[in-house]
Amino acid sequence: MKSRSPALSGNSSRPTQTAKPMAIHDAPTYTAAQLEALAREFVHANAGSPPEIPVDVEIMLERLPGVSLDIRPALQARFGVMGMVLRDVSTGDIVVYIDDKLADGPVARYRMTVAEELAHILIHRRVLDSVTQDGDFRHLQGLAQWHQMERNAKRCAAAILMPAEQVTAYARRVYPRLVKAAGFGDCSAILKYLASQLASSFEVSVSAMAIRLSEWAMRISDRVEGAVRARLDYLA
Repeated sequence: MKSRSPALSGNSSRPTQTAKPMAIHDAPTYTAAQLEALAREFVHANAGSPPEIPVDVEIMLERLPGVSLDIRPALQARFGVMGMVLRDVSTGDIVVYIDDKLADGPVARYRMTVAEELAHILIHRRVLDSVTQDGDFRHLQGLAQWHQMERNAKRCAAAILMPAEQVTAYARRVYPRLVKAAGFGDCSAILKYLASQLASSFEVSVSAMAIRLSEWAMRISDRVEGAVRARLDYLA
């Protein structure tokens, strides 16, 4: 099972809950650039600059004041999700719950789920302040705006687990070795191997890394395709 240490001692000072919970229709929306910048700032503030790879997403989450991580049985069976966030009305604290089976499952999926819940806290905190019981979460899931919130959280989570600067640096180191071994004949194979090697380093799934490599603003996949066409043994 993954490490689930209690919230760090710095969390003992709980902030006063002065902000009024925000209705979901007032939930902020974000551009890709905004989510990338927010994730970069958060990672650098909480994991160093440059951060050690793989980033410790559990520690970063538990360093947030008034936030803790816990395991909950049958979360997937009851709500169709592997992670959820609830606020304790008595303390104002936020608890991130992870399905018990996931906690003992694949590391990459567990890390991504924790990162998605962390992202929700970072970008949707005032909406989540109104989620204090299971029924509130079910209601939130049923609203049209929830899908946009989920998309934003997934993009932010990817940027937290796979920081753009570090992904680019790793890709530049790995690519020359791949083309030296495989040549320039099969670009799709090079991209597949690149995603696989970086996924192992960042402790994410291969599919998550493949998507990340194609995203703005890195567009590593486009760089690889251009380098292979030009028969370059380096990435610009």
